[in-house]
Amino acid sequence: MRTLIFNISELVTLAPLVKENRFNRIQDEDLGIIKNAWLLIQDGKILAIGDSHLPELKNTICIDAQNGVVMPGLIDSHTHPVFAGSRSHEFSKRLKGKSYGEIAQEGGGIAYSVAQTREATVESLAQNATHHMMSMLRKGVTTLEAKSGYGLSVESELHQLRALKLASQMTPQRIVSTCLALHAIPKESQNERAYIHEMVTQLLPRITQEGLASYVDAFVEKDYFSAQEAKTWFLEAQKLGLATRIHADEFSDCEGAALAASLGAASADHLQFASDDGLRKMAAAGVVATLLPGTSLYTGIPFANGRNMADLGCAVAIASDFNPGSSPFENLRFLAAMAGVHSKLKPAEIIAGITLVASKALGLQSKVGALVPSYEADLGIYSSSSIAEWLADMGKTEPKLVYIAGKVAYRSSSFA
Repeated sequence: MRTLIFNISELVTLAPLVKENRFNRIQDEDLGIIKNAWLLIQDGKILAIGDSHLPELKNTICIDAQNGVVMPGLIDSHTHPVFAGSRSHEFSKRLKGKSYGEIAQEGGGIAYSVAQTREATVESLAQNATHHMMSMLRKGVTTLEAKSGYGLSVESELHQLRALKLASQMTPQRIVSTCLALHAIPKESQNERAYIHEMVTQLLPRITQEGLASYVDAFVEKDYFSAQEAKTWFLEAQKLGLATRIHADEFSDCEGAALAASLGAASADHLQFASDDGLRKMAAAGVVATLLPGTSLYTGIPFANGRNMADLGCAVAIASDFNPGSSPFENLRFLAAMAGVHSKLKPAEIIAGITLVASKALGLQSKVGALVPSYEADLGIYSSSSIAEWLADMGKTEPKLVYIAGKVAYRSSSFA
C-alpha cells in the first residue's frame, strides 16, 4: 500500500544539499522548496515527489495536507531525558544571582540529579524518558539523541542506558544512545584519572557487549574534564567501535573544539567560548557545531555565536539540550527560533540545523533529515501555509500529522 500526501503549499526537501552531500554554507535555495507539491510514500520510504500531475492513485491512501507545509521530521541531536527528580528549585537560585558553578558547589546541578537518578528503577526511568520523548514527538521530533550521564558509576550508567533502551521500545521515534559517563566527577571518586580508568576498563566493555550505545561523550570544561583527560576516554571508546561527541567550551576555551576536530568527532556542542582556530579545525574535519540555545535562555549564560561558526564554514545544528536543570525545554522549534534571534542564524540555516545537519551529527545523513526518494518517510504536516509562517510560529502550533518510516506516529485531535 502506498500513501500520497497532496495539496502541499510548500514541501521542504533539502534535495540540493543531499545531492551535493553538503552541510554548510547554506542558502535559501538549498532548502529545495517545492510549491503546490505532492509526496508519495511506499514501504516506509519516500518513493517520489512532484508539483505537477499526481501519480497513479490505485491502491493508494490519499492524505490532504490542506494547503499546509510539509517538513522533514525534526531531529534533536542533544538531549538528556533519562533522569529522576526535579531541579526546579535551582531556577529561583539563579534569579537570586547564583551561577551554575555556585549551585553545583552547594550540591545542586549534575550531582543532585545523580543522587535522584541512582535511586530510581530502570522501569521508572524509562517511563519518565518516554513521557518527555512523546512530548517532543507532538512537536514534530521524529529522531533524537539521548544521553546517560546522571549515573556516574559503572552500574548506574548501565542502569540509565538500559532504561534508555527500554524507552526506545516505548516510543515510535528513532533513538540514538550516547554514554556520557564523563559528565562530572562523582564525589566518591578519588580523582579524574582514577574515575576515567574505571569507566574505560569496566564500563566501556559492558556497553559494547550489551549494545547499549553508539556514542560516548564527555564534558570538556574547567572543573570537569580537561581535553587531555577526555582524550583517553574517547580513544579507548573508538577502539571498541563507539563514535565521539563532545560537550565543549561552554564556560571557557578548554580546547574542546580542537579536540573534537583531532578525533573526527561527530559533533561538538555548546561552544560559547570555542576559539576561531578550534572552529576552523572543526569545519575542516567535518565536525558538526551544535548550538544549545535553551541552556543560555534558561541559565543566562551567553548564547553561542552561530553566525561566526557558519561563516567559518562549520556545519551548524541546533538541539534542545533537554535536561532537568539547565534546559527543561521539549520544544525544538521554539529553541531553533531562539538560535535565529540570539545566535544570528538565517532561516535556511535554522531549518537545515534541525533536519539534515542534525542528522549528520548523528551519522544518519543518508537516511533521514530530508524528503527525497529513498529516504525514510519521516515528516510532519503543519497548518502553516509557508515556511516563513512556520518559523514565525516558533513551535506554538503542533503538527497535524507526524509520520515515522511511513506510519502515522502522531495525529492532532484537530486533524480530520
